[in-house]
Amino acid sequence: MKIDHLLARKPAIFAAIAILCTAAGYHAWKKGEPYQDRYWSPNRQYYVQKFSNLSFSRFVAVMPGQGSDGIDGYIRLYDKKGTLLNEHFAFFIRDMEPLWVNNMVYAIRGSSYWDDHPWKLPGDSESATP
Repeated sequence: MKIDHLLARKPAIFAAIAILCTAAGYHAWKKGEPYQDRYWSPNRQYYVQKFSNLSFSRFVAVMPGQGSDGIDGYIRLYDKKGTLLNEHFAFFIRDMEPLWVNNMVYAIRGSSYWDDHPWKLPGDSESATP
């Protein structure tokens, strides 16, 4: 009788373990690894950090110059205290660099997303006070 009860609960236990493993895996994947140095705003109140995330494109065999150096991942905007203000997943982030204009951040080179979706800062990126 106890064996039947345990066998009946196995699918629920397996499902719970699968959900927990999936959530933990996603959390670890989304965190990523910092890629390149921080890009500070002119007044050093904000910075953009690129993060390399594991993606399918890393496993595709190609020749140099055909995307073998492509890095996919998150681009994140922080204030100087390290508080996350915004993030966006993008493909081929290797050459992206932010352009700081007053209270806006644009990414130049590599993504057309920021042409229509610049990030608005809580304060000015060029003056001494935020």
